[in-house]
Amino acid sequence: MAALPFIDVHSHNPRAEKDTVRVVNLFPGASIPEFTGKLFYSIGLHPWKIGTMDENNLYLEMIKDALEFDHVIFIGECGIDKVYGGNLDEQTRVFMAHAMMAEEYQKPLIIHCIRAYNEIIEIYNKIAPSVPWIFHGYTGNPELSAQLLNKGFLFSFGKILYNPKAKAVDSFRNMSIQNIFLETDEFNGPVSAIYEIAAAIRNIDVEEMKKAVWENFNRLENVSFTTTF
Repeated sequence: MAALPFIDVHSHNPRAEKDTVRVVNLFPGASIPEFTGKLFYSIGLHPWKIGTMDENNLYLEMIKDALEFDHVIFIGECGIDKVYGGNLDEQTRVFMAHAMMAEEYQKPLIIHCIRAYNEIIEIYNKIAPSVPWIFHGYTGNPELSAQLLNKGFLFSFGKILYNPKAKAVDSFRNMSIQNIFLETDEFNGPVSAIYEIAAAIRNIDVEEMKKAVWENFNRLENVSFTTTF
């Protein structure tokens, strides 16, 4: 049996690699490349890019158009950022629109969240989503993580794992491996390096970590593999 690939659940690197399945983040209106078997896509309006209501509505329509492609498997990244984002009311409205699209199209939601976990939880409770919601670039402490786990959120970890003093490392170490994904985001290195530090933190080997994330990825709605690795 061929070795399982690495899964990079959130990346801005559009380059295909032999041993990696990558979900590449796209901005609304970007062209959707043909499916190759190793590159999937997500599409959403980042909270840093929030503009006027009319501009945002146009982008939301572009997202709907992109979701007609089967290999656009996630909605996002989208979210609420109370530090670097635009108008908070408009951020919230746009995030709600993404969340409702995720329900309509039955695609998981990739979330960017900075100091807005209470707001995200409130929206989650209001919608009671049937699709997975994944916090990408997660940096939360164990107490916050326990609260979010109890709601059913999933988590993607990246370069924060290289900081042994980060409370997110304790979160990663102690939560069920079934709730975990790994990513590069804008990490300047291969996702295999994230897997190596992640496996060391969990005191397992890299192949075991690959298998766990592979299984988690395959449990997500609308994700399937038709290629041989």
